[in-house]
Amino acid sequence: MKQIGLMDCNNFFVSCERLFRPDLAKTPVAVLSSNDGCIVARSQEVKDLGIPMGMPYFQIKDMCDKEGIVLFSSNFTLYRDISSRVMSALKEEFDTVEVYSVDESFFEVDESITKEEIENIRLRIIQKTGIPVSIGIAPTKTLAKYASTEAKKGNGVCALDMNIWQDTAKILPCGSIWGIGRQTTQSLSKHGINTVSELLSLDHAFVAKQYGVVGERLILELSGIPVYFVDNNAEHLPETHTSTRSFGQTATSLNVLESAVSHHINHVARKLRDHMQVATRITVVARGSRFGDFSHRKSTITNDLAFPTNDTLILSKEALRMLKTLYDNEIPYKKAGVIVSGLLPEKYVSGSLFEQPKDTSDVSKIIDMLSDKYGRDILKTATVMQSKSWKDKKQKISQQYTTSWSEIPFVKAV
Repeated sequence: MKQIGLMDCNNFFVSCERLFRPDLAKTPVAVLSSNDGCIVARSQEVKDLGIPMGMPYFQIKDMCDKEGIVLFSSNFTLYRDISSRVMSALKEEFDTVEVYSVDESFFEVDESITKEEIENIRLRIIQKTGIPVSIGIAPTKTLAKYASTEAKKGNGVCALDMNIWQDTAKILPCGSIWGIGRQTTQSLSKHGINTVSELLSLDHAFVAKQYGVVGERLILELSGIPVYFVDNNAEHLPETHTSTRSFGQTATSLNVLESAVSHHINHVARKLRDHMQVATRITVVARGSRFGDFSHRKSTITNDLAFPTNDTLILSKEALRMLKTLYDNEIPYKKAGVIVSGLLPEKYVSGSLFEQPKDTSDVSKIIDMLSDKYGRDILKTATVMQSKSWKDKKQKISQQYTTSWSEIPFVKAV
């Protein structure tokens, strides 16, 4: 019989930064969001200081200075690359692995495996990647998620004992379980259901009526009966691709917005090609400041594409046309981006009987090839270069240690 494991990277963004800054091993470290706006990752030392996730930086700037907190701007290129290495190390240990997020993966493990063997696997992953990870083992995905949380409190590995789980469920709040959000927690509380044990004791007909099939599946998972299984190295194709970003400073010029939207088109078009998908619909976002009346102005426009495509030039032409319709020169814009949706597998798309768009797919393939060889954004559409004022501040960003030849770290032996 198979068990389900969950490997979770500890404080992942912080761990990536510390990987190349071992001098910060015991120092409080936090990572900031785009434009260095708020806290998106914290070391344990920062958590112990009581700084919550999402706290705006300007509110705790003095505290950061006083406590010696080292801050980094988000370096997603680095984080994605390190994530790929960690997941590859996990796949070397197990045949059935499902990458769930940038810092989490589910995997299947034989029930006969011992806790000591799991501990050794964990140590090998850490040795290969330098990233600390925790592993939880349980009969279901939901319980494995809980076990991985418990693993972080101990030695990094938790194999959930179902007999102990029954006692734990008597005092464990429902809101601490993966899949139970704030609204569901409030709804359960209104019915006098506050602990997992109380949830498990509910009549199935009541659960089905109040919470539908999702609630029924949750009860089964918490009872140790698997409903959600690990997909063998399966990649869940996304239903949309989104690329948006807040500006470092407000913009009123159409040129600035065109530059930003073109940048995001380059990004989502590459995502489409990487996933071998095409889009049938595109949404352009141009949002004003949240202050004043500007937040109430129209900020998005959506159009169906004449042909399913993942071609950068075709998508860019359509997005820029839509942007001109949306643009208002009185609005101080603070954010722009694009969303492509209605995605289809590339291989299932047939041509039109009456009309075909101008095929520039070879250009996109050349852009991808050169980007892979010489670095991201080595080639871009000319509109992107109209302005740089919209780009993130990222005043505290670290080096591209693993993806740029010019920023590879040097190590000296002493």
